[in-house]
Amino acid sequence: MFFSSIYQRVSRLYRPACLLFLFSSISLLALAQTNLSFHLLSGYLLSPDAKINKGKATLFVFQEADTFADTFKPATTTSKRPELPNFKRDMVIGIATPATSKPPRLSVSRVFVQDSTLTVRYIRLADTTKQTQTSVVQPTLVFSIPKQSVLRARLIENGKLIQTIKQTESATN
Repeated sequence: MFFSSIYQRVSRLYRPACLLFLFSSISLLALAQTNLSFHLLSGYLLSPDAKINKGKATLFVFQEADTFADTFKPATTTSKRPELPNFKRDMVIGIATPATSKPPRLSVSRVFVQDSTLTVRYIRLADTTKQTQTSVVQPTLVFSIPKQSVLRARLIENGKLIQTIKQTESATN
């Protein structure tokens, strides 16, 4: 009898704390990051008319084929035809780095959405060879992800925030 009254008193005291813990755990799950799968698209070159940031990487987010075709053109130097993205189910992300005669290696490390913000993390490895190319090239990275409803997009290069863009109804990059 004595132990049951202590148990009831303690359970009444901790019941609100348990409910608070449960609801805060659920809200943290709602704010969690959603990792996205991506598919690299090869065979595209940056259009000479594309608007890019001088001296740093530029992020492009495309939801429509027309704006993508204006910014990225199929490469004519390769024998393979470029893969066409399916804009009904995917959106395309493009990254253009500054023009150089020693092109770096670029690779996507992670793409995720959190709080309606698309974050693209990529790794840029400098070319350590002594050889330089005779022509200047514009290194690009183009890939598709499943369609998302995002308000902002962030570009992170080697752990450093490079660019943040806000999506509007009329602008796609």
